Amino acid sequence: MDRRDALKGAAAMALAMGTLGASAQEGVGPETVYELRTYHLNEGKQPLILARFRGKEREIFVRHGMHPVAYWVPTDEPLAGRTLIYLMRHKSRAAADASWKAFSSDPEWVAIKTESEKDGPFVKLHESTFMTLTDFSTAI
Repeated sequence: MDRRDALKGAAAMALAMGTLGASAQEGVGPETVYELRTYHLNEGKQPLILARFRGKEREIFVRHGMHPVAYWVPTDEPLAGRTLIYLMRHKSRAAADASWKAFSSDPEWVAIKTESEKDGPFVKLHESTFMTLTDFSTAI
């Protein structure tokens, strides 16, 4: 099992245990997709990206129709201090594509990213996996 499989399994386990609360279930339909995003960060950038997510970034996601579900930081090496993992819910795969396109060109987001990364980019590699819930999963 590689690290990516382990991360997916950990996220799935947290979701299956219902740790995300009932309010996360709003807006779930037959075309709903979930996006697991893993950011492999440049050295020393984890505190900075976490601060940015605590700020306006999540509000901009929501404004563009994306629904942040949960965020994680690994506690074990080699990922500790160098990785951010989060799960987004989208109405559909097409909605996800449209939302990301709108988000990436949002003037407020562009300004926040430009200012926060003036000393160098936070993310050196990001991975994205789209998923649907199985028929035996708890709705989230």
